[in-house]
Amino acid sequence: MGKSRVGRFTAVVIRLQSALRPPRLGITVTRRYGKSHLRNRFKRLVREVFRIHSQELPQGLDIIVKPRAHALRVTFPELARELLELIACETPHTP
Repeated sequence: MGKSRVGRFTAVVIRLQSALRPPRLGITVTRRYGKSHLRNRFKRLVREVFRIHSQELPQGLDIIVKPRAHALRVTFPELARELLELIACETPHTP
């Protein structure tokens, strides 16, 4: 398994795999989260954050994102800030 971190809007699991490949994203949203349009909105937001910031992420990361109850009302800037903070806390820093 990987290291997990929980924020206000999301829970993130991070595993470091081979450093030779780009970071990968997985999104898990169950029906308990809400109707399909709400689940799809959350997935779109997470994918957009990943797309915009993927060049800044270390190579070889597997990132799994799960929404929490407060994520229904999350805005894009709030989600982006939280995801980047959670991922930065768990990634190895290179000098």
